[in-house]
Amino acid sequence: MSNIIRVKKNNNFVVMNKTALNDRSLSWKAKGVMAFMLSKPDDWTFYLDELATNATDGKASFRSGFNELKDRGYVQRIKKRDENGKFEWETIVYEVPHTDFPQVDNPHVEKPHVENRTLLSNELTNNELTNNDEHIYALFEFWNEQKIIRHKRMNQKMKSSTNARLEDNEFEELKQAIKNYSDVLAGIEYYWTHKWTYEEFMKPNNVIRFLDEAEPKRNFLKSKIPGFQHEPDERFENLF
Repeated sequence: MSNIIRVKKNNNFVVMNKTALNDRSLSWKAKGVMAFMLSKPDDWTFYLDELATNATDGKASFRSGFNELKDRGYVQRIKKRDENGKFEWETIVYEVPHTDFPQVDNPHVEKPHVENRTLLSNELTNNELTNNDEHIYALFEFWNEQKIIRHKRMNQKMKSSTNARLEDNEFEELKQAIKNYSDVLAGIEYYWTHKWTYEEFMKPNNVIRFLDEAEPKRNFLKSKIPGFQHEPDERFENLF
């Protein structure tokens, strides 16, 4: 038996190309983000954090859908200098995937970010700085200050992964994520004990767990494990 959907329209409507809506490689989440962006005027200014507030599922969900659109060529982010020499991002939304985008048959759309994108040239040396270098090195130094696993210097993979995360998250968000991770590792009330290297932490599926919006200090509490019995922590044995 067929299910007929009848749509009652009013004057508050939008006209859009249906390519993305019919693209089976996109999630419903990505299609919703696409429809919302196309409903805005051509000269509308995109602020990613502000966009994420227009639905109930939060920044992480929005960014996952937004990155699907980037990975499939519907959205392009370009960094440019303004008239004052300051760098800013320009977001271009394509109703049909742009032609210079390399199409893939089986995209992994559930990942919040694609790790192997070419964000930095393999030929970059330590003396050739990227636009985000100030924040890249600040995050690296802040990581070492936490004394989780300290690194003597930043390698190219660390630069690339940090630059990728800065494309999707604000500097202060990432800095707080590092602090959250450090606090969880150090706190006896948390069950998380695995120590990542800086490069491992900066992978999209790892760093997202420790953003404030993921509530790591609530999610990793030992008390959230059913039947967990608190045991004395060896760090405090000598105090008694």
